[in-house]
Amino acid sequence: TKMMEDRAEQFKRTPERVQRELEERLRKNLAQRGEFSRVHALPQSSQDVSDETESRLVVLGTDHAWSKDKGSEAEQLARQILEQRGNQPRIYRNTLVFLVADRARVQDLADGVRKYLAWQSILDDKDGLNLTPFQVRQAENQRKMADDAVTARIPEVWCYLLEPQQATPQSTIEFTATRLAGPDALAVRAWKRLSKDERLVPLYAGTNLRRDMVRVPLWRGDHVAVSDLVDYYARYP
Repeated sequence: TKMMEDRAEQFKRTPERVQRELEERLRKNLAQRGEFSRVHALPQSSQDVSDETESRLVVLGTDHAWSKDKGSEAEQLARQILEQRGNQPRIYRNTLVFLVADRARVQDLADGVRKYLAWQSILDDKDGLNLTPFQVRQAENQRKMADDAVTARIPEVWCYLLEPQQATPQSTIEFTATRLAGPDALAVRAWKRLSKDERLVPLYAGTNLRRDMVRVPLWRGDHVAVSDLVDYYARYP
């Protein structure tokens, strides 16, 4: 255990190794994307998120975590992605929702990853360390516990949805944070919550469509093309 603690401390000097392990685990979790057409995992800039009409989940990394302070790193990057695709204005802004990490929990997750890597490194060096069979079993048990702890902490860290909302065409787009919970994979959990609250609607009733077309002047003469409707819904929050 003392050796594990020493090695875990050493991993603080190689944060890229800890980050790589964490990102691999996160991407594995996001392989289950629910009914989102696509999940954009860990974009570094707005260029990494395509501009399409389908609904997509954008998952930001721990370097852009969310806090209740206005203007957090998560909100800044989310707004940049929402407004731009690289150097061009984003057209389809009503297609994106953001899953972000809770800044208050990021450090615990990083500590857990370092402990897992430390136990793994001990097992990798078991011959050079002359570990007894009992010590090997002990290290294997501790590695499994550390592995399980990291797996359990990932959904505890990525637990906030940031949803862009705009009340009127003239008002500024604001982000609403919703806390997630549940046993499902991250993207599945996000999809279920949005669908339950009818903030993401996979099947839109004709009565709702008619209501929108009465309320908003979408007509061109006495008709509107279906392709135009698809474009409008994807464009305007």
